[in-house]
Amino acid sequence: MRKSAFTLLEIIIVVVIISILSIFVISKAQTSIDSSIKTKIKSDIALIRNSITKVKTKKILLKEGSSILLDDANINEKNSKLFNVILAFPLMSTTKEMQEIGKWIKISSKDYMIYFDDKNNLEFSFENDSFNCKSLLSLCKEFE
Repeated sequence: MRKSAFTLLEIIIVVVIISILSIFVISKAQTSIDSSIKTKIKSDIALIRNSITKVKTKKILLKEGSSILLDDANINEKNSKLFNVILAFPLMSTTKEMQEIGKWIKISSKDYMIYFDDKNNLEFSFENDSFNCKSLLSLCKEFE
């Protein structure tokens, strides 16, 4: 009479193969998440700058001389609508303490910050009707 069960060696081999595959899949998933966060931030920056240009052009054509206001949100407040004056769909904010990755933080009336990982962030300033990166040049170039 022959038993039809798996041997211990077969079970160990299957567990090792599954472990190796899961390590590979998890590392690829993390890379994809990091890449998607960077892409979202690049898209946000382009959207903000494009909207500023659109508002500037409109003000020039209508001969309105007032400066551009990006939003009327409070500083360092969660779930404020940032860039609501220039964007049709404002971006929701977070706070410095929460440091939510991929969400913008208003740090002063004209300064903004966004975390792209657990420790690192980009800082932007709205000066002379221009939304400029104030972080390290290498970081600014990576996201622009």
